Amino acid sequence: MEKFLTKTTKTKVSQIIEISLVKPNIVKTNKNSDDEDDPSPVAKKKSKMMCDIINCITKSSVPWPSDWSYDQWVEKKNKYPWLICSDGKIGCEYCKSIDGGSNTVKSTRLTNLRHKILKHKKSKAHIETEKISQQKSSNLLSKAFQIGQSNFYETTQKIFRTAYYIAKYNRPYDDHSKLIELQHLNGLNLGTTLHSRYSSTKIISHIADKMKTKIVQNIMATASKISILIDESTTVSSLSGMVVYVKASILNSEPIFIFLDLVELKSQTASSIVSQLIECLYASGFTENFLVEHWVSFVTDGASVLLGKRNGVAVRLKEKYPLIFSWHCLNHRLELAVGDTLKDITATNHFKHFLDSLYSLYSRSPKNQIELKEHCTSLNEIFLKIGKVLDVRWVASSFRTISIIWKIYPALYNHLIQASQDKFRDGKIKSKYNGLSKRLGSIQFLLDLALMCDVLFEISQLSLDLQKTRSVSIAG
Repeated sequence: MEKFLTKTTKTKVSQIIEISLVKPNIVKTNKNSDDEDDPSPVAKKKSKMMCDIINCITKSSVPWPSDWSYDQWVEKKNKYPWLICSDGKIGCEYCKSIDGGSNTVKSTRLTNLRHKILKHKKSKAHIETEKISQQKSSNLLSKAFQIGQSNFYETTQKIFRTAYYIAKYNRPYDDHSKLIELQHLNGLNLGTTLHSRYSSTKIISHIADKMKTKIVQNIMATASKISILIDESTTVSSLSGMVVYVKASILNSEPIFIFLDLVELKSQTASSIVSQLIECLYASGFTENFLVEHWVSFVTDGASVLLGKRNGVAVRLKEKYPLIFSWHCLNHRLELAVGDTLKDITATNHFKHFLDSLYSLYSRSPKNQIELKEHCTSLNEIFLKIGKVLDVRWVASSFRTISIIWKIYPALYNHLIQASQDKFRDGKIKSKYNGLSKRLGSIQFLLDLALMCDVLFEISQLSLDLQKTRSVSIAG
């Protein structure tokens, strides 16, 4: 109550309360008896207002609107004698006592009431109050906030789908902003944020982490047995990395290999590889108890640091997880067998050297590639690029190169002949092309080429079969 009273008003009210409590009969000032017996109308009015104040104060309320002070209320009452206030709401004392008129005819009184209701309905104050009440009941602010949040979620979902498309189809991160612009031109609303390639990188990383977490949780929930495959290599910048794959059953389906992580190795020792591999599995969501009970296989290549009998990675893992059995990759074994065979049979060296010469001739010269492509077109042959054979790639890659040379052999021979007779080339270059054409056109080379096609076809089929998801190994 006190917050609605000014300092002067508080003093007056407190004095009135003190007088009313101590001396119920209000002590009047020294005036003539006529004034005491017959007070003036102004005095009556003030006395009535003071009584109202005292009554309201005793009821823990004030007899004027809370936004007004006592002086303002007195000023308004003097200006509008009919003004009244109840529970902080103002009204008219005259209108309050009218209930439809004093007419003896009931229909007339009802007509007066309807007229008052209609007049009040059309008043500006009632119309504005009704609008405010409707807006308050409809919760426009909360609904507008909900609509804004819903639109924000929808645009974020569209941007996440765009980033996922880039990752799924191996598109560059720069395509993100271009795809956003394309969708804007097609009429889609994608907001104003998360449009850069840096945002795309973070979104894809976030999606990958969530997908990996969900997959690992499913593997652990279904108690699936797991197999870990790793491969270690060194980049051109001399950084050592380790690729980690996990093979397990997802949703109780057939086991499949899933890329888990790419780890930069601090050291290439067995102890460092083991510690970083286990840390990678922990970071992915696997627990120690689950690995002890469900890790059954460890697959890698034949490097001594990985499969060494005394201090290799496989031996160290076996000590910690007793269910593990190590497995040397069959494709890698096949490649090692082919490599050892080529070392023993030196007769294939001249064949490999000649094919490497052809690879260098066409891979380093766009002009030679264009000329070879023109010869292929003239002979209705499909132009295919020549690759290397019997190098670090899988055997299937070597077979692909041999089969390409076999298919474009006529165009390749014609191009070498034409280049050896080109008057715009110097004598040394023409001699080189002449020597290559003679070697390519010899019967011995054709026999070697046909033999390598047959042999590499069989070996490549075996390599591809071993790379399949489901392969059966038959012991002899």
